[in-house]
Amino acid sequence: MGQIRVLPSGLVSRIAAGECIERPASVIKELVENALDAGATRVDLRVVDGGRELIEVVDDGVGMDADDLALSVAQHATSKIRGDDDLFNIQTLGFRGEALASIAAVSRLRIVSRTRDSDVGHEIWVEGGQVRGPRPCSAPPGTTVEVRDLFYPVPARRKFLRTPQTEMGHITEQLARIAIPQLAVAFTLRHRDRVIHRLEVATDHRERVSGFYGPELAQALLPIRREGTGMLVQGLVGPPAETRSAGKWEYVFVNGRYVRDRFISHAIREAYRGLIDPSRYPVAFIFLTIEPARVDVNVHPTKIEVRWQDSNYVHGMVLAAIRERFLTSPLDHRLRTPQSDEDYRERVRTAMVEFFRRGPVGPCSGTEPRNHGAAEPPSHEGGGAGRLARQSGGCTPGVLPSADSPGPATNRGKGPPPASLAAPACPARPAPVGEPNRPPTDQDESGASLLASAGAAGRRAAPDKAPPRAIQIHDSYLVVQTEEGLMIIDQHALHERLLYEDLRGRIAENKLVSQRLLMPSVLPVPGDRLEVLEAHADLLARLGIELTAAGPHSVALQSFPALLADRVDPEDFLRDLLDVLVEQGGRPDPDTLIHQVLDLMACKAAVKAGEPLNPQQIALLVEQHQRVDRSSHCPHGRPTTLRLSLRDLERQFKRR
Repeated sequence: MGQIRVLPSGLVSRIAAGECIERPASVIKELVENALDAGATRVDLRVVDGGRELIEVVDDGVGMDADDLALSVAQHATSKIRGDDDLFNIQTLGFRGEALASIAAVSRLRIVSRTRDSDVGHEIWVEGGQVRGPRPCSAPPGTTVEVRDLFYPVPARRKFLRTPQTEMGHITEQLARIAIPQLAVAFTLRHRDRVIHRLEVATDHRERVSGFYGPELAQALLPIRREGTGMLVQGLVGPPAETRSAGKWEYVFVNGRYVRDRFISHAIREAYRGLIDPSRYPVAFIFLTIEPARVDVNVHPTKIEVRWQDSNYVHGMVLAAIRERFLTSPLDHRLRTPQSDEDYRERVRTAMVEFFRRGPVGPCSGTEPRNHGAAEPPSHEGGGAGRLARQSGGCTPGVLPSADSPGPATNRGKGPPPASLAAPACPARPAPVGEPNRPPTDQDESGASLLASAGAAGRRAAPDKAPPRAIQIHDSYLVVQTEEGLMIIDQHALHERLLYEDLRGRIAENKLVSQRLLMPSVLPVPGDRLEVLEAHADLLARLGIELTAAGPHSVALQSFPALLADRVDPEDFLRDLLDVLVEQGGRPDPDTLIHQVLDLMACKAAVKAGEPLNPQQIALLVEQHQRVDRSSHCPHGRPTTLRLSLRDLERQFKRR
């Protein structure tokens, strides 16, 4: 008997499902694209347990009759193409005819549908390859698809799913990729009973971006437009000041379909070259309208990649569109000010009344002042997802209590960073909640200089000799004479290492003291990212970051690490911190996560290249370079120091 066999149909279906159904977000993609192709003007999604237990998609599209419903779960059955020519003129999001059959192969599937001109609907079930129905039922016009127990026939695949918070992050990202270009459709996404997104019909792309990522980012974006032969490039791009620490903020849509394309990505990076730090990423939403015959979308099972008839033309169009906008727009950084003088005064009045009404004792401390530097024991009430509803106001840094909970007023406002490296002192005694943060004094036991305290965890004995002489050049590098010759220090890289070692030592002993803000900063946070903050509440507490819920999609920053308060913008830091937490996923290695977060904190707080230093600051940096372990490289691995011996100098000047 030969070795080649025809595979069972069930196994064939599960293999096909493995190509396009990777996780719950993949199911969302296929079902929502089907709804849009069916002419839906409203799509409602409900997810339970991150998609493991239930994914439900309800649309008001054209619906299906009994015959179409029976064929919809068959392999390679579709209403979107008829022949070979249609493959080169695809104007729908789906066309392969595999989605429902693949989903049915790895879940318990129920579909209810009714056409707009029918008085009765029909429903069908598929489980374990067995189809029941269709049979008549009552239903509104449109289609409802329920996917239960995803991957139950393939337990190995189910084990690879991450936590519900992580899977919801992927689902929300998938919805953004679909919904941002679909302005004429309203979307709702619920996880359990929480509304994550409610997006009404939008008039322009800026409004839709605002619905996902908040009005602050949306208003900062610059419009682009360029029209050429057979192609229109439109979009919204962030000015160089609006960069991010992660690369997920590049969205490219071709004829309404989200794609990843290396030619367009290169064009975007080229447009920003020389305007942003190479380690940062731009924010860009690019919408390309192109003749279907000039692009092939049938090159990837999930339709996320395309092939261009003329890739150089596409690259040039996108690059020119962004550069033209930058050449005609002021790109200077803007000073952030309060919304209005009256609004600011009213917030100050409210804070002062609350402060004097409460006095210096915190709401959760009884009669003892609160120590902002020590993390409280973890709660045994369950995971982070439930803390938002259970906690009362202002008890533990990092926990998200209810917005209605009373909390102490605070008194630190924002101000420009000081010219020196000196940081606010960290008082050894506990600071009472609401106590005004005083400037450093000679009585502060921890010392007044950020550099003087840096590297407590990795300090080595200093040599018994006078500090070497040093000068600063180009406001970026320190040139130091040594006994062997000279060394050149990258001031940012060295200061970053010093801060990292100091923060690492402090957090190992739970000593990151937090500083209260006079006026809490309110940040818009998408619903899925609220769950990420809840899941990492213990980490935020250790960092000295206290957040409270300020609405269904926003948080108020109440406290911030004192070591960073005068050199780091708290709102920018939290945005980048959220990117780090989302990138890590649901079960990050604790040591790796701590390293990434402390690295982020140190990088943002360190002196920058181009920042002039006075002689005392230069001396402190050089002294700490000699005292701190691992000072030869920054936390990213870049060298902090280059050494040139006297012998090398003599060779360069032909003395040897």
